[in-house]
Amino acid sequence: MTPGALLTLILACFALGAVLMALAGRRVDAATRRARWLKFGVYFLIVHTVLGCAVMGTAWLFALGLLILAAGARELRDALAAIGARRSANRALIVAVYALLGGGFLFTLARLAPAQTVFLYIVIAAFDGFSQVCGQLLGRHQLVPRLSPGKTVEGLAGGALGALAIAWTIRGFSGLDGVALAAGAALIVAGALAGDLAASWVKRRAGIKDFSALLPGQGGMLDRFDSFIGAAGLLAPLVWFGSQAPG
Repeated sequence: MTPGALLTLILACFALGAVLMALAGRRVDAATRRARWLKFGVYFLIVHTVLGCAVMGTAWLFALGLLILAAGARELRDALAAIGARRSANRALIVAVYALLGGGFLFTLARLAPAQTVFLYIVIAAFDGFSQVCGQLLGRHQLVPRLSPGKTVEGLAGGALGALAIAWTIRGFSGLDGVALAAGAALIVAGALAGDLAASWVKRRAGIKDFSALLPGQGGMLDRFDSFIGAAGLLAPLVWFGSQAPG
């Protein structure tokens, strides 16, 4: 697949998402519809910002990663303050996990070719996008109600299937095929979900809905990029071993 074909595919996915959003919007009030469309529009800009950095090269992607982690660290500091000293063990654990995932996130961005980072990010974006739309349209059964009430089993299934379909469609960017492609896509989905749930766990402990209001309709930097940090951070050991393999 060429970069032009990839852009066409992304625009087609957003068009499909817009149609599904419109259908799902019939069930909610006008204020909720406006909030969803704002979130959709900002997400469109975010996705293309990441892709633009990939076009510029690894240095730009790494700089974007640093910006994400720096803003995320400030948001995390505020969340930790809300958690309070009574839960010092939780705070220490959160800081340690963020440092490990953040380091892995930057390592992955530095080691992967820009095309591979595009593959990684687009699969994550597809998972996030299809999960949200399918959850709004079909969601009936909560996935983890005590941790993240908005997530549904139907949303997870739709997101995973959408991510796997997109991974197969843009497989040329990954350098993988067959079983390796399916396994890689499944690991990305698992890492993205883990990052999302970890962020939800922190927000639940802090008693907050969003990490900040930095991104209109999206919340904070961690609200938007928790899946990216989680997936790329958890993939770092595999990226390292792959880069050490002979040949």
